[in-house]
Amino acid sequence: MTEETGCFIRTGRLQIRKFRPDDAPVLAAYRSDPEVARYQGWTEFDEAKAREFIAGLQAARPGVPGEWYQFALALLSEGTLIGDIGLRVHADDPAAADIGYTLMTSQQGRGLASEAVRAVSEYAFSRLGVRRIQATIDDRNLPSLALARRLGMVEEAAVETVWRGEPCVDRIFVLRR
Repeated sequence: MTEETGCFIRTGRLQIRKFRPDDAPVLAAYRSDPEVARYQGWTEFDEAKAREFIAGLQAARPGVPGEWYQFALALLSEGTLIGDIGLRVHADDPAAADIGYTLMTSQQGRGLASEAVRAVSEYAFSRLGVRRIQATIDDRNLPSLALARRLGMVEEAAVETVWRGEPCVDRIFVLRR
């Protein structure tokens, strides 16, 4: 990571970096979008919550076992926030991690999520010693299922559950190094 930018990874189109305080309005806006939040763990995400979330990440670093680290996704050309990716190395098995991703609706369908997930996965494999990355995807989230398959993730399990009062199936996809 370069200290002046807080950037962990650069891809062809993205900066994958630390969140900055000035990201709060955009973070609140896309996380408040019902289409973006539909399959996520939050229900409300206003600007105050975004500021609190970002403040809580300032001392955090990726790869701490048991703790989620949220990377900001910004367009390389403009530096503007467009989404985020969370990575949590397992506390009981540091060779395994969970990954989750969120992208604002206006940036979906352009291959940016694939680019970001590939880059963060490679970072976890090469820099953090992870050997197994798992994504849990609601089977109604067709774009996310397609993304996992495009990335070569293998479906290992399907678990029936209830999410926000609706029955669904969580599909567990794994990428191995």
